[in-house]
Amino acid sequence: MLINIIKVNMSNLDKTITFDTVRFVTYSEYISDVNDEFFDNDIDLASGEARKVEFHSRKHTDIIPFQLYIRVNYKSKRMTIEFSSKILFKDYPLLISAQTFRQCLLNIENLNICKLDIDKIIENCYFNKLHITKDVDLKLTSEILDRLNQYNGEYRRYKWHRYTDGILFTKDVKAVDCRESITIYNKEAEISLYRNKTFLKQTGAEQSILNYFQGKTRFEIKLENKRKIMKELEISNTDFHSVMNTNKNILLSLFNKIFDADTSHKSNTIQINNIVDYGLWCIIRYHKFDLRSIEQEIKDISLYSNKTKGALGKQMKKIKAMMQTFLNQEHNADSILSQIRDKIKN
Repeated sequence: MLINIIKVNMSNLDKTITFDTVRFVTYSEYISDVNDEFFDNDIDLASGEARKVEFHSRKHTDIIPFQLYIRVNYKSKRMTIEFSSKILFKDYPLLISAQTFRQCLLNIENLNICKLDIDKIIENCYFNKLHITKDVDLKLTSEILDRLNQYNGEYRRYKWHRYTDGILFTKDVKAVDCRESITIYNKEAEISLYRNKTFLKQTGAEQSILNYFQGKTRFEIKLENKRKIMKELEISNTDFHSVMNTNKNILLSLFNKIFDADTSHKSNTIQINNIVDYGLWCIIRYHKFDLRSIEQEIKDISLYSNKTKGALGKQMKKIKAMMQTFLNQEHNADSILSQIRDKIKN
């Protein structure tokens, strides 16, 4: 019964931006009745009043086995709150959104660690961390993971890290505000891990949640500061209404950056017309379709000097075209990417 309710609620959130983790700042006056049993206090010895109080769930994993952080600075009149969507307990699959944000704050109050002025927080909070998340009906098979590894159109720009049930693509730059990453992983496998057992038991809906995530793949992008949030969501500030009402599908945008959205120009037939083409094809297979590995080996053995970088780029372009033609011909890679795009859009 609960799983059906969750599915109905999820259908109402299809066009809504959702998050697994959020962090925001607001005013210290919006918290009261702080429970000293759970909060660490920094007391002004002269006045006997608290200057700062801080709660971190890692110190109380027996009652809160998920991320929850509250820091109040009475001197600067500032409060920071960070939490994951697990604060929704049995409604965890709904994730954090405009529709569930109030419920998240209510559930914090229900932990009996403090009281919050929820209405004022909603009207006067600014986000500085967002993990934008979408769970889709997609079985993340080894074949799909292999195709994602191999079909990265921007192999120089985006590093990838493959692990057992997922893959991480990261833009290879030093500047924090220019970093981009997307994680794609098997949510069914992740939620079933031992580390989530205590949380699932606390929800009172363990089996319903496990059933919901069957066959689900999670897509997640992490925005770790205010400037990055404004830039990527194309908003002028990070208040509640600006963030929650954005129309930008950042998951789809970044997916299209990493995997070439326009495949209409690509040939469907691999061309091996001479011994040079055959040599390139052997190189591709030897390196298991890893373009970064191919380019690095060419550099390591100094086939091209610094003055002939253009020639290297030209050769890599040909290798890339040959590889992607083969993948689309043999494995229908374009179809796989189109399927994923449709899932992220809806």
